[in-house]
Amino acid sequence: MRIIRSALLAALLTSPAFAQPAPAPLPQALFDTMVAGNGRVYPGFRVNHAKGAMYEGTFTPAPGGASLSTAPHLQSTPSTLLIRYSNAGGIPDAADSAAASAVRGMAFTFHLPDGAETDLMCINVPVFPSRTPRDFLGLLQAAGASKPGGPQPPPIGPFLEAHPETKRFVTMPKPMPESFATEGFFALHAYKVTNAAGESRFVRFRVVPAAGTAYRAAETVAALPPNVLFEEMQARIGAGPVRYRLLAQVAAAGDPTNDPTQAWPEDRQLVELGSISVTRAVPDSLAAERKVGFLPNRELPGLAVSDDPFLGTRAEVYGIAFPARQP
Repeated sequence: MRIIRSALLAALLTSPAFAQPAPAPLPQALFDTMVAGNGRVYPGFRVNHAKGAMYEGTFTPAPGGASLSTAPHLQSTPSTLLIRYSNAGGIPDAADSAAASAVRGMAFTFHLPDGAETDLMCINVPVFPSRTPRDFLGLLQAAGASKPGGPQPPPIGPFLEAHPETKRFVTMPKPMPESFATEGFFALHAYKVTNAAGESRFVRFRVVPAAGTAYRAAETVAALPPNVLFEEMQARIGAGPVRYRLLAQVAAAGDPTNDPTQAWPEDRQLVELGSISVTRAVPDSLAAERKVGFLPNRELPGLAVSDDPFLGTRAEVYGIAFPARQP
């Protein structure tokens, strides 16, 4: 009888009624955890970098670009650009001065004359908080469990101690810029570029403001209007184009290409790729941006992804997120 009971119990526990649900695939888990961290769904808005504004512009290549890559947008013909400035966080009406908004984004799509496109996604910090997508999920989960009413002590403390690269990112100064036009931006992932001679190198892209960098005094930030950066940019564009330089930092032997938490040394070669000119605001930006998605892995001849695991995972997360925010 005991054998029969044991067999019956085993059968029950392995039946579909008692089976534990399989964990969500990593991209879905990342998306779900970000949604949960926002407190609720904001229909039509991005789950991260929810607050943003769209602009149009042009990219004019410099002669140095062709020495690195045969990518068509780095040759001699200018491309048109669709640009989005944003603040980090999933709350669309968060103040520009909020601590959660301190990481700023600048993403753009190059529209080439032959109809091809590629994207570049940048933030104003030269490193990412996590080495791998799995580590990033752990960070999001620890942060979500550390809100008021959560476990004590908050899980985020032990997580940061176990991940010094994340702690370094969290404690890194992130001053508020005078303008999106006076902030520098970094595409965190390495890319493989190949020139006409078949020579391949790894690079990281960065965007340097022509006006130079300028930041607001910390003691003045709390009193600023909630949309100060976006309103300032709208007024600035009305007075004339905003310009940046697009540079490629070239890796040396041994520089990691699969770890966005490690910046390459500043003595690495910088190659001027061209100039970005932001010329006008997109009409009805809020409606327009809901139909726009950026992907970090859109390759072109002469431009390929590296072995950074975030490139593929980010694209998969955006593949979930883009349909989810459509009306």
